[in-house]
Amino acid sequence: MRKRRRREILIETDVFVAAIDHEDPHHEEAREVITGYSIVLSPYTLIEMDLLIRSRIIIVKDYCQFWYKVYSLLDQYKIKIIIPSPLHHAEAQEIRARYDLTYFDSLHAAVAIVNKMKLVSYDEKAYGKIKDLNYAHPHTLIMKDTFEG
Repeated sequence: MRKRRRREILIETDVFVAAIDHEDPHHEEAREVITGYSIVLSPYTLIEMDLLIRSRIIIVKDYCQFWYKVYSLLDQYKIKIIIPSPLHHAEAQEIRARYDLTYFDSLHAAVAIVNKMKLVSYDEKAYGKIKDLNYAHPHTLIMKDTFEG
């Protein structure tokens, strides 16, 4: 595998979950993203994941053990979590009003916009239409860097 440039990118919850879940169809690609870039998470990613677990959309065998493994993964790959900001909520509200995104999608987009970062997600339908957002699909990100590197 070719070494990627180590610029910081913000990954959305879907990419993070795919990297964790060995059965996810995007698992290998998501792992390539988290191992090939300096990864940053939205401060709202862990909350979104917790709600997905509590609503049984994501099934974990051992709740506490799952979070310990997430902690280890964050530490192993030096994944940072951005500090929450009131500006995220203000920007997210404008995004929801303009683009009809979900609560968490609007927050992740807002974090990327406010912090001037590229947002990487599989949800091109949600993020591809946002004017001020620097968005990339994981496959596109990897392929672009493969050919530019």
